[in-house]
Amino acid sequence: MRRILPTLLCVAVVMLCIGAPVAWALHMQAQTRNFHIVKEGVLYRSGQTTLFGLKNLLHDYRIRTVVTLRDALVPGEPAPDRAEEAYCTAEEINYVRIPPRHWEAAEGPPPVDPGVRKFREVMSDPGNYPVLVHCLAGIHRTGAYCAIYRMEFAHWTNERAIDEVKAFGYTNLENEGDILGYLERYEPAWRNKEGGDASPGRR
Repeated sequence: MRRILPTLLCVAVVMLCIGAPVAWALHMQAQTRNFHIVKEGVLYRSGQTTLFGLKNLLHDYRIRTVVTLRDALVPGEPAPDRAEEAYCTAEEINYVRIPPRHWEAAEGPPPVDPGVRKFREVMSDPGNYPVLVHCLAGIHRTGAYCAIYRMEFAHWTNERAIDEVKAFGYTNLENEGDILGYLERYEPAWRNKEGGDASPGRR
């Protein structure tokens, strides 16, 4: 029995050394929902984090600007991420809210165009870097806006940007023709003779 106890103790210590980092990593993953690096020092993406998770991301990645793609479901009601906004404001971190809008319209420009222009403005100013963009899940709206970043600033093709959206979890994108169509037709400013004066999202 005396010989077994030291062995069991060693095993317990080893398991603790292995398990503790894994448990912490899983804990942080839950706190920072779907966090990924788009471009180091420039753009990061996530879902809605906890306030604890947000504080860690802001510290670890020195985030200067947070772009939220969320808003209140009912106009006039508080936004679901108002605690996040209050914290960023108190810490003097730029906080930009881009409300969800439809990606297509029966006539005229898509309602999402002003939001896309706002996002382009944010990403056009290096003084805003690093930027964290998020929606609720960190997959759908976030994926679409990151695809716009890829096409607009990294000069990716539409197809390559769309493939990345799918790879990051937007598995049913093919069934959502409004967003897919917008991304397929998106014309970045560098590819358009009229540059930034052109309406985004249409060729």
